[in-house]
Amino acid sequence: MTRNILKCAAGSLAAGLVLLAACGSPEQPKQEPAPAKPAPTTVTVNIAQMKFQPDTVRIHAGDTLLFTNNGVVEHNATALPDSAWTTGPLAPGASKKMVVTASTDYFCSIHIVMKGRVIVEP
Repeated sequence: MTRNILKCAAGSLAAGLVLLAACGSPEQPKQEPAPAKPAPTTVTVNIAQMKFQPDTVRIHAGDTLLFTNNGVVEHNATALPDSAWTTGPLAPGASKKMVVTASTDYFCSIHIVMKGRVIVEP
């Protein structure tokens, strides 16, 4: 009888191992790859008719802003409120490239009614 109990226990153990092997290890959740960052681009802001066009731009960190003065008088673009960056004076037809790293409002310090906004997205 003891032999029958051992055979039964051994058979149960073997069946349990087969069942575990069939189930395999718990499935690990698949990790999705991080979304690719967009390649840096250049976004143009035209200065004309005493306005920044467009007056609000959305860019990604690392993108370049190109300010182009298509007006008939000198303009600039200067960060508000602390003048952390500026294009400097832009004569008619002149352009200035810059990389802005944080969202900010800006204005033309020569013509203070001219205002714009840069929104930097991660």
